[in-house]
Amino acid sequence: MKLMKKNVCLTVIAIALCSLATVATAAEPPRPADPAPAAEAEAPGVPEFKAVRKLPGQITMATLSNGLTVIVQENHVAPVATVRCYVKNTGSAYEGRYLGAGISHVLEHVVSGGTTTKRTEKEIEKIIDTFGGATNAFTSTNMTGYFIDCPAKQTMRAIDLVADAMQHVKFEPSEFARELKVVRRELADGEVNRQRVQWSMLSKTIYTQHPIRHPIIGYIDVLNATSNETIEDFYRSRYVPNNQIFVVVGDVDTQAVLDEIARQWTGTPRGRETLITLPEEPEQLSPREAVREMDGSTYSVTLAWPTVKLSHRDLYALDVAAYILAEGDSSRLVRRIKYEQQLVLSIGSASYTPAYARGFFAVMANAQPDKWQQASDEIVRDVYRLREELVAPAELAKAKKQKAAELVFGQQTVQSAAESLGRNYLSSGDPLFDHAYVKNIQQVTAEQIRDVARRYFVPGRLNRIIIAPPGGAPERTGAEAAGGEGNIRAVRLENGLRVLIKRHAQLPMVNLQAFVLAGSLVDSEATAGRSALVGAMLDKGIAGRSAQQIAQYFDSIGGQFGTGAGRNTAFGSVTTLREDFPEAAALFAECFTRPTFPEDEFKKMQTLALGAIARRADSPQGEIFELFYDNLPAGSPYHLLQGGKKETVERLAVEDLRKYHAKYFVPNNMIVTVFGDVDEDEALKLVKRHFGGLKPDPDFKPIDFNRDNAIPKTIARHKQTGKPTGMILMGYPGTGILDKRDHAAMTVLDAIMSGYSYPGGWLHNELRGEGLVYFVHAMQIAGPAPGFFAVMCQTQPEKIDEVVGRIRQNVARAREGKITAEEFRTALQMITALHAQANTTIAAQARQAALDDLYGLGYDYDKTFDARIEAVTLEDVVRVAKKYLNHHVLVTLSPAEK
Repeated sequence: MKLMKKNVCLTVIAIALCSLATVATAAEPPRPADPAPAAEAEAPGVPEFKAVRKLPGQITMATLSNGLTVIVQENHVAPVATVRCYVKNTGSAYEGRYLGAGISHVLEHVVSGGTTTKRTEKEIEKIIDTFGGATNAFTSTNMTGYFIDCPAKQTMRAIDLVADAMQHVKFEPSEFARELKVVRRELADGEVNRQRVQWSMLSKTIYTQHPIRHPIIGYIDVLNATSNETIEDFYRSRYVPNNQIFVVVGDVDTQAVLDEIARQWTGTPRGRETLITLPEEPEQLSPREAVREMDGSTYSVTLAWPTVKLSHRDLYALDVAAYILAEGDSSRLVRRIKYEQQLVLSIGSASYTPAYARGFFAVMANAQPDKWQQASDEIVRDVYRLREELVAPAELAKAKKQKAAELVFGQQTVQSAAESLGRNYLSSGDPLFDHAYVKNIQQVTAEQIRDVARRYFVPGRLNRIIIAPPGGAPERTGAEAAGGEGNIRAVRLENGLRVLIKRHAQLPMVNLQAFVLAGSLVDSEATAGRSALVGAMLDKGIAGRSAQQIAQYFDSIGGQFGTGAGRNTAFGSVTTLREDFPEAAALFAECFTRPTFPEDEFKKMQTLALGAIARRADSPQGEIFELFYDNLPAGSPYHLLQGGKKETVERLAVEDLRKYHAKYFVPNNMIVTVFGDVDEDEALKLVKRHFGGLKPDPDFKPIDFNRDNAIPKTIARHKQTGKPTGMILMGYPGTGILDKRDHAAMTVLDAIMSGYSYPGGWLHNELRGEGLVYFVHAMQIAGPAPGFFAVMCQTQPEKIDEVVGRIRQNVARAREGKITAEEFRTALQMITALHAQANTTIAAQARQAALDDLYGLGYDYDKTFDARIEAVTLEDVVRVAKKYLNHHVLVTLSPAEK
């Protein structure tokens, strides 16, 4: 799904990620309206760098004379870069006398891409589209962040654009009005988002006085009472150099970046220092509980205990405890409560420790109506076990290794590296705090974990948050218990297995993947869900090892291991640190090629699959996609829901899975990839040793991709829902990726109508620009079999008919060829530039090469992407619009009966 090019509120994501945050100091005094005396202001000119520090990892940190902090990291793995600016002393907790207005969040919407004194909004959008930038912004409780991801050669333009937004926003009245309208709609739509509601309930329960309890987006009545002038004043007082941290990571030259940043802040002096007092949250003296009913069929339960700030020494033992409880399939809660007792559909734990407020330790779970209460009791029992029993040495070592691996794996993309540097500096003053953090994690003892459990996991300070289905709320009883990269080397073994190997030594890690053609391509309406269950069962038992032992091994080395199935393939992937790869590869191969499909594990996974089917009703997106796929042509593989239907999954037996595996997991239908810091010859030996003995099936018939996706006449279906929102999904017959010419033309048409990777284009600009939808995006649902071109949006229920009409008008506009030459050129540039920023990890690159080869396109097919897009003509785009955008399937969802 596409992110909103203009402020798709990454706020909820930012909340979840924001465990590291700025240190707070004092209460905000009344701010005089007159400017600072001239004697205190810097003379206009290019600011100088007052301090420059070289740090490990090709990182440079510098401070300008006007107070701006700059962090630059050179990363030459791929020709991409990210440019970011974090504004401290903003965010919902730091709004002072404006608390509750969501003023930082409103500013995020207005500032990101908004008109400045140098450029109009349209000019900014055109510049970014032309060079293929991906831009967005987010607000959290303690900061606001803005970023542009771009090709490395466009770094200076991206710096110019971000710097301009940080200093020179013009606040055009029309843009102000539009974005306020969007924010108000976002406030309403947030009430149907379970995760957002759950976080809000938790914050308001565990915090009674600290401003972190208030929603980032604010309250509608407070927002309505806030003037535009107040918002502008907030920008001018808080968006000053000494409140800003500018981060650039990528294929750049550090000195050139520093010089450009200094030049961009010419004439902008240091602002007054911001002093905000954040009250200390009083100690919790008794249990608390919050309950709410929401549309859906499952229970969402959170159990939380107040703990410490980031600076507290107990941080490390608490974080290790979170990993021991619920990190990986072999962890205590996942193994016992999810798999063995089958009490929950999902479970996780987290130690949230911001720098500016006392944090909390939480366990989150989703469960069926008949099991949620027992699940809640068992979770509490397992958490309290930590107070009485010492963690076993192997369990402790596993958690420490997972943390070490997490640090390495988190440095793969320029985006994740920049986010780490910026947040680390904001929270601790050290951009490399993660490194010190992992070292301290390695010092944690079993006794320390028991001590913090006794200190914080106290029944009298338990907070329980429950979201129940309609009519399911329990009675309120209080809370109860930079180096070598090679080319891809392609080898075919004697048994027909294809192997792709690529050395990539930037980080000491290796990725191994295996794929077979299967998925929905080989399922039917009677067996829907079979492929998904096979994929889920690949790691649930082999000769000599149980599911728990397999999970225990991969967790103990900090490996990232997963198996599954999609529409076209069944697959497995494992990423490990370099020293663990040989042993991990052997176990991975055994799981992928010789699983035993134990009956007891099958029953567990079948139960979880049925639970996942039931959970589709929890979200409007899940409901609308199910309705859409149900109404696609029966001969198309896209008609089948990948997880199946209740009746089909219930009919499946272990023997069905074993027959499926025997038929499709044969070497002449398989491909294996090894990408990473590995010797190519040694990697090939490993693959031959573990996959070379597979026997080919001489009678195996290649899977037919020629499937019917025709829609002879338009179909319209509506579903009544209890959710107070409207959903629309329209699908037209489209192309498959093997139809290279038409697929490329449809890609350009998609970009013109809805943007590429990030929303934009006709539909986004018209429908969201006028406040008719919360989001809208088009997508190609395509694989080797012909697929569909779909448009999905969320709107107000009473606006459904109008929005459907507008979408159809835009489709007609495309069919009539009303596309300007400038729109066409911009789309081409946007597509090629954004595509260059995709697949920047070794796992993503391996997956792309494997799938292209498996589909018959060749492992290096992606290298021809730019040429294929640039070969598309405007006439081609109009031709495919006329050819494909005719009859369609239209499905809608709203509280209305019809």
